[in-house]
Amino acid sequence: MSSSPSSSYFTTHTLTYLDAPDSPTSLLVDKRIVPYLPIPKHPPRLTPLGEDGTTCFKIRPAGPDKGLGMFATRHIPTGSLIYVEHPAIFAPAEVPLTGKARSSAYHSLSEVLPQHRRDELHTMANCRSPSECALEEGILCTNALALELGLPDDIDIEAREYGGVFLTINRCNHSCGPNAAHKWDLASFSTSLYALRPIAPGEEITIIYTDVTQSRDTRRARLSSHYGFTCLCSFCTLPSPLLEESDATRAALRDWRHTRPTFTGWATDLCRSDDFVLQSHMDALTLIEKENLQGMASVFVRDVCLCWAMLGEEDEFKKWAERLLELCEIRDTTMAREVRGWLVDPKSKVPKWGWRKKQRTRM
Repeated sequence: MSSSPSSSYFTTHTLTYLDAPDSPTSLLVDKRIVPYLPIPKHPPRLTPLGEDGTTCFKIRPAGPDKGLGMFATRHIPTGSLIYVEHPAIFAPAEVPLTGKARSSAYHSLSEVLPQHRRDELHTMANCRSPSECALEEGILCTNALALELGLPDDIDIEAREYGGVFLTINRCNHSCGPNAAHKWDLASFSTSLYALRPIAPGEEITIIYTDVTQSRDTRRARLSSHYGFTCLCSFCTLPSPLLEESDATRAALRDWRHTRPTFTGWATDLCRSDDFVLQSHMDALTLIEKENLQGMASVFVRDVCLCWAMLGEEDEFKKWAERLLELCEIRDTTMAREVRGWLVDPKSKVPKWGWRKKQRTRM
């Protein structure tokens, strides 16, 4: 790690990595949080390579007005790791600097990077004009993924929300029905890109840039104002009345996240039918598949899995536990570890296995 002063408020700090010594991260951070920055560990997983030593994707032009994109070069199964990467630059969402001090602070981010990393950074999309801000700030505004530092609450600082630019993962374009997502790991200061559903060779690998449960018009307005493009994905170009149906489905899923019946509320409530949560969640999962919003599926799949456990149905439980494991292997490693334990011996590992079935036989 190294630091150099960039203003009275912030410092430019560098993180280096044993797993990627030629790919350091340049950070613009409040000086008071420097002691809390991690000494990066090795990522929990490394980018998988094929037998020929290559990744499962290529970066190439994505089409008119779309710039570059990431495309699968072989089949990528659901839940599979696609790429692991450290950010090139990292900065707060809000920097309380103005004028030359602000421009200098952002410019210092790229100055400390190795030449090859700086050159690649400067090719990233930038929806801000030179009159609005420094090049590096524009690149951050256009590309940054929201990242957490996990700072203690008692540190008296304003800047708590941060973002990072990834030279490869940020080549993923947006889709309102994405086939990939990313997971931040603070300990290794890296993000993992993984598949939300099977991705075919030649298919573009996409993520989301905005809340895709909003209506098409709301999504487009947000993407246009923040990123300078009009989304032309298959969901945004649906003809009416299919578009109205899609908007209604997404609104229902947005509400369902907060109002759905839960496993916890149902588990010991014998006044509820045994299929009360199952039916509700199966309906939600049908809508999720219809809209290609598999990133929302894990909470529903988890509850379905646990419902079958409470009902003592081992075959159904295992089927859904394997699906849950597929969904959370990278997204939630703690849950994945627990599910693997369940699958070894469900009847002894899953709390209250068959409880509802036993209670029904006593009634």
